[in-house]
Amino acid sequence: MLSGKSYLQILFIVLGVIALSTLSYAYYYAKSNAKSYPLPLMNRISFDAKLKFIRENIDPDEVDTLIVGSSLALNNVQGAVIEDESTVVKDVLNLSMWSIGALQVEQLLELSDAFPNLKRIVYSGQFSDFGNKLVFKNYDSDALQDYMANTLNPIAHSRLLLDACKDIAFCKKREKEWTHPKYHTQKNFHFLKFDHTGSAPIEIHGKDRIQRRWESPHAPVQIAEAFEALRRIAQKAKSDGVAFYFIQQPYRQPLIDKDKGVKHVMQKFATGVKNLVNQEGGHFLSLHYLLKLDDTHFADRSHLNANGSKKGSSEIAKFIDKSEGSK
Repeated sequence: MLSGKSYLQILFIVLGVIALSTLSYAYYYAKSNAKSYPLPLMNRISFDAKLKFIRENIDPDEVDTLIVGSSLALNNVQGAVIEDESTVVKDVLNLSMWSIGALQVEQLLELSDAFPNLKRIVYSGQFSDFGNKLVFKNYDSDALQDYMANTLNPIAHSRLLLDACKDIAFCKKREKEWTHPKYHTQKNFHFLKFDHTGSAPIEIHGKDRIQRRWESPHAPVQIAEAFEALRRIAQKAKSDGVAFYFIQQPYRQPLIDKDKGVKHVMQKFATGVKNLVNQEGGHFLSLHYLLKLDDTHFADRSHLNANGSKKGSSEIAKFIDKSEGSK
């Protein structure tokens, strides 16, 4: 009969073997599948997909222009068009993702240190992005920079993979989820098949539109913390010697015409952001008031289809050239 001490020793050995086997399986599962689907590093599929894209496709030394923001930057700004039509912009990275507010954009821009030859930041947004104070949790910008640049040492890389797939069931779910057509077709708001700059222009028209998003405006909510974050973003860009641009995206005019609250917040937002950005040495452009786009250019109330985003991106290219003295 085993003594109590011997029993405990055997029990701990068995548990240790099980734990080690589980960790080993998680590591090799994550490593072997890292190229087939976005590892859940941030547990936000649009963020994880963008990190995977950068790691596999972007040379950080070449990037001179970052586009940041929510899907109003991801879908509404075509980096390829800006590269083609600007005389000063050479290499664009669209670092944007779904549903992030100003405080999260501020966190995201901590990754700008990974791009040593950065010359300008383009923040594309609308009043709807300034109504919350959400932040990323467990956000380690240094580790993410090393992951994007593929410069993690073997131990740190192993730790990252283990942490990403410590819940193997979730990783398997992510792998299966990534095969869903919604992430790979331009007729869906979940589209995440990026062009060579990381932009994801969408082709949503007519029956493909979601009527709730077409007919109902955003709540005209603004919070001070979001504007304080924008000021810090502009100030840091200035201190880093990086040109800063804020682009107000178009909004469906019929919704503005029928809702006084939306009309008021649109005008207030444009005036407030222009004053703030100009005070900090940046540049402001309202595509809404410049282009006056009709409904044929919209996928919903504030997202543009590919035709609309092409027109807007062309104007951004012209604005950058004009602001930087290019003829």
